Amino acid sequence: MFQALGAHGPVLSPLAELVLDVVLLGSAFLLLARPTKRPVFDSLFMICLVVSVSLLRVVMQPLPNVQPVTVAALLVGAQLGARRGAAFAVLVAMISNIFMGDGWWTVFQAAGWASVAIAGSRLPLVTSTGLNLGRVCMASIVAAFWFDLFVSFSILDGSIGFYEFIIYLGHGLPFDFLHMAGNLTFAVWLGKWFFNLLEEEPTLEEIEFAVVNGHGIDG
Repeated sequence: MFQALGAHGPVLSPLAELVLDVVLLGSAFLLLARPTKRPVFDSLFMICLVVSVSLLRVVMQPLPNVQPVTVAALLVGAQLGARRGAAFAVLVAMISNIFMGDGWWTVFQAAGWASVAIAGSRLPLVTSTGLNLGRVCMASIVAAFWFDLFVSFSILDGSIGFYEFIIYLGHGLPFDFLHMAGNLTFAVWLGKWFFNLLEEEPTLEEIEFAVVNGHGIDG
């Protein structure tokens, strides 16, 4: 299933790529397969969100390592929760890589962005007054280096030693800083707008709270 080592890790056979895509798609489905009171609206909203961010990543491909998905995953996790944030990350990685190149690295990109979304759901990025832009900027800086480090592990297949890996990471530092700069730009320029867009979609907790209150009033 695995062939020679490529620039981003082992080159996969068509069968191996199919298996990985099925696993990723199944993971996203399981993350989203949680009952809500507005399943059709939720599905349409998530589809539009995933397609829009995926296209944005494809369009911005000429800019080296500028990844709009990182801040988007952070904010989706903060506003919509870890499950939908992780599903968003997996689907964006899959769809955008259809155009940018699919392979072993897609698994690491999907997992890396999913971890960013989960972190976003746990960090105090949202306060009673709304989105805390300062915290988002700090989180986006850390997320850039964390994601790039995580994806770098895709090249390890047993034939690369520790020192070769450290050299590889050192050569990638300029691109890590470009990722960081892109994250800060997205966070400052579009962070609040994107958050407000997500805010219009009620979280599952808000829906459950409304349903419980409704039953209480009816009773």
